[in-house]
Amino acid sequence: MQRAMLAKGYDAMLDSDANQKRENTDRLGIASFGGLDRLDWLMIVMSVLLGTVAKQHHVLDLPDWFLEWVSPFLLMVFGYKARRKITELVQSRRDRGKGSPEE
Repeated sequence: MQRAMLAKGYDAMLDSDANQKRENTDRLGIASFGGLDRLDWLMIVMSVLLGTVAKQHHVLDLPDWFLEWVSPFLLMVFGYKARRKITELVQSRRDRGKGSPEE
């Protein structure tokens, strides 16, 4: 019985259709990696780059540790809150659109 299950799992591993269904891909490559989608990765990269640039130019005469560690974290928090708000607005508009009768 266990041998049959292992063989079935091995066959599924080799089956390209099963792999395609399991993977979260799109035409440009991987759409999701490690539980994060492209927008998550873009926000992370932008936060780190902005923190690095702010540190190099000593923005607002803040200490380097703040610009290097705290400011990217704050940018990420702001980005996720903005993303959640936008998602809520889009969803409410979709719900409102479904609720009204089409003429």
